[in-house]
Amino acid sequence: MYNKKDKKIYEKTTKYLKKINANDINNKLEQIDKILQIKDIKERYSYLYDLLCDYLDNEFKEKNICGFSNNICKRCLDLKNRNIQKDSYFNGCCHRFLDGSNCKQLDLNTGRCKVRNLSCKLFTCNYLKKKGYKFSLKDIYLSRYFFNLRQRYYLDSAFFLSKEELLKEILKRG
Repeated sequence: MYNKKDKKIYEKTTKYLKKINANDINNKLEQIDKILQIKDIKERYSYLYDLLCDYLDNEFKEKNICGFSNNICKRCLDLKNRNIQKDSYFNGCCHRFLDGSNCKQLDLNTGRCKVRNLSCKLFTCNYLKKKGYKFSLKDIYLSRYFFNLRQRYYLDSAFFLSKEELLKEILKRG
């Protein structure tokens, strides 16, 4: 059913999920199985990329990690007492404190990103890191064995690019 590489990915993922005592292990293995059934590598990475983006979106939303209130994040609300100008902390991490601009991918009308960028979704500011929130591809079962070290490093640091641009680069590093 699987080629040698895919079989190894499935076995390593199973072992990893058991090691971390993952919840709903059968559902996660079904998800891995579905990914492995996609034979075209570009389609596989595209599907995996979407799953990872959805996973991170869900983590941030379920746990209310940034705690946005009126487009202002928790960190900025906590820093309010440090005389930061009110407009300098709208849109959280999508706002550049150095020059006061917003990320070019941010749609100001909706407050949402125009592209699905995995690097941006993995990013957590120092405030959140101190609170124990840090995301790494090697710790997410969906990507742990699908991406090599070069691909994971690239995905961790390729901010502000579209999914298509990222996938193109991931394929080069495969």
